[in-house]
Amino acid sequence: MKKHLILFLLLIGVGVSANAQRSLYSFNYAVTLPTGNTADFIDVVSGRGFVFEYQKFINDHVAIGGEVGHSTIFKRTENQVYTRETASLSGIQYRYQYSYPIMATASYYHSFTDLLRPYVSFGIGTIATNRTIEMGMYESNDTHWQFGIRPELGTLIQPSDNVAFRIGVKYYGTLEGGGLEGQSNLGFNVGLVIINN
Repeated sequence: MKKHLILFLLLIGVGVSANAQRSLYSFNYAVTLPTGNTADFIDVVSGRGFVFEYQKFINDHVAIGGEVGHSTIFKRTENQVYTRETASLSGIQYRYQYSYPIMATASYYHSFTDLLRPYVSFGIGTIATNRTIEMGMYESNDTHWQFGIRPELGTLIQPSDNVAFRIGVKYYGTLEGGGLEGQSNLGFNVGLVIINN
C-alpha cells in the first residue's frame, strides 16, 4: 500500500514540476460519518482524518488532479459475538477501520462572487480498507482493496488570489471486492488551499 501512495505522490510531483500554472493544493481535515455496511461494523463519527489534493485547471472552470487521504474510525463494543471461519468469540471488542482513498479527480468550479467559488467534483480510483478487531488476546487484521467513487459538493472561500479555504462534503463508496462487502461513508472536509495563478 505504501508503494501505491509513493507512486501516486511522485506522479503528482512530475505533473506539478512540468507546469505549475493555474493549479491548487488543498490540505484538508476530514470528519467521517459511516453509512451502510461501514456503519454496521462501526457506527461512530470520527474526526481522525486528512485529505491532500492537487488539481490543475485546464480552463477557467474545470480542474483535474488527484487526492490521497486517510481516515480512522473506532468503536468499543461489549458482549458482541464475532465469528470467523469455525470460531465464535464473545466479549469486549475494539474495532478499527482505516481507509486510504487514492483517486483521480475532476472538478467544475463556478464563481458567483469574488469571495465564494462553489464547485462539484467527482473522483474515481481505489480505496484500501484495513479492518482490525481486538478481543482479549485475539486479533483479526485484514486489508481489502476495492474500486471506489467519490462525488463531492463544496465551496472555496477565497479572500485573496493565492489562498482559499475549502468546505466540502464527500460521499465515498466502494463496490464489493477484495473479500469485503461494499463500504460507504460521508466525509466532511475543511481545509487550506494554496493557489498558483
